[in-house]
Amino acid sequence: MNQTEIGNISEIGNISETRSNSSDDLEDRISTIQKTLSENGADVSIDEIETKLNELINVYKVQPAEAQRSTINSFLKKYNISKTKIYADRGAAVTKKIEDISAMADTPDTWVNFSGKIVQIWENNHDSIAQAGLVGDETGTIKFTLWNTAGVFPLELNKTYDFKNAVVKAWNGKANVGLTKAVSIHLSENEIETVKLEKSAGEFKERTNELRTVSQLNRDGMWTDLKVQIVQLFENTHESIAFAGIFGDETGTTRFTVWKTTEIQKIEVGKTYSISNALVKEWNGNFSVDINRAAKVEESDDEIIAKPTVFEICGCAVDIQAGSGLIRRCPECNKVMTKGICTEHGKVKGKYDLRIKSVLDDGNEAHEVIINCQLIQNLIGISLEDAVTMTTETLDPECVNDYIKKEFIGKYYTAKGVKIDRYIIAESIENAEAVTTESIQLLKDLIKEELSREEMKEEIRSEMEDEMEAMENEFGREEDSKSSELEEFEKMLESIDDCEVI
Repeated sequence: MNQTEIGNISEIGNISETRSNSSDDLEDRISTIQKTLSENGADVSIDEIETKLNELINVYKVQPAEAQRSTINSFLKKYNISKTKIYADRGAAVTKKIEDISAMADTPDTWVNFSGKIVQIWENNHDSIAQAGLVGDETGTIKFTLWNTAGVFPLELNKTYDFKNAVVKAWNGKANVGLTKAVSIHLSENEIETVKLEKSAGEFKERTNELRTVSQLNRDGMWTDLKVQIVQLFENTHESIAFAGIFGDETGTTRFTVWKTTEIQKIEVGKTYSISNALVKEWNGNFSVDINRAAKVEESDDEIIAKPTVFEICGCAVDIQAGSGLIRRCPECNKVMTKGICTEHGKVKGKYDLRIKSVLDDGNEAHEVIINCQLIQNLIGISLEDAVTMTTETLDPECVNDYIKKEFIGKYYTAKGVKIDRYIIAESIENAEAVTTESIQLLKDLIKEELSREEMKEEIRSEMEDEMEAMENEFGREEDSKSSELEEFEKMLESIDDCEVI
């Protein structure tokens, strides 16, 4: 692949447009976030909110509701606005068992009271966190985070506490409890003797998993072992993630995320690794791999050559997405810039590039295909230099998109390329024969002709069956006649015998 194609793949990890099948939902969330922040004194632009929300949803695969809350909290922190001001009106805290709190991943930011015994305290390297670990009761265990803002004394291992006004949070689809400055914590008069660990601590148990290939990763929640080659590492801007990228084997490639809780210090592109206790996650029909603290990752001496998942489609170009046309890329990391800003290197002098983020419909499914500069020139005859000249002369960046839409949309193409996440990175694309009215009529005529032949065959088959049945009936009548004659003959003999006896 050339640098532009690599840049296209890298950008998938930082995509800023909405997924086509959820754009309305995303727009509603962006509007809600902006309204919430505005009401609390934070003037944040839609572009900023959209960039943050898309990063969480499309790059880090965070559930939309959770991404919405995280985006709000991020800007609240940036503008030094207390979260208590927003969440305080969520209602009075309800007393619950930990088993019930663990089931509240879909209703985070809910206030709860509970009693629990501290069963684990983890080593902490985050300045804002006082303590983190596991707290449990007789129904199960759950992760807790005690923030410095709570101003609470350190919790002690194996002691039981009463917690009031703890807030339920969610991460990676699992609930946890946050102990913020709203919390009240006291030693409990009723000590919890036995803590049930199976509910939430089960992920730390040793597992015996099947060693699978990438093509066999087809079920959400599947635990598996893998042996893979690292194909690509994305630029990482999330504090909870150590590494993210693409790995694969001889059957295909997929996205992976290594969380910082694994304490893995180094992963290198091109090397092969053996991974145990990896967790398969599914999002919008795409599967990825989570490597959390339950996993083990070791460099392998075996040589694995990752085979990209190649797709070939033929369809009609029905749309081009935002981000098509003349764009600027960061000269350092090759990522697409937004309003002269690179998310990694800030304000830099970008370099021009030309691309189409197309949607090809094959009649059954819409495919998102990224087409690079060279392929565009071969396909519709506009070069990068042409695009720059057009924009300079008209002072209208959209003029290039207008030209692309005119020359590209409505025509049929055959595209072939590697599929990364939901995008096919085109390696080749060429014009295909369009489905015309004449070709449809020809197909109808062929079908009618074939049906006519089948009807004739059926008529002949039916006539033959009728003839066979008639022959069988005639044969039966002859047999009946012969039987009657034989019976008459036997009777005559009997009568002669009777006469002789007399």
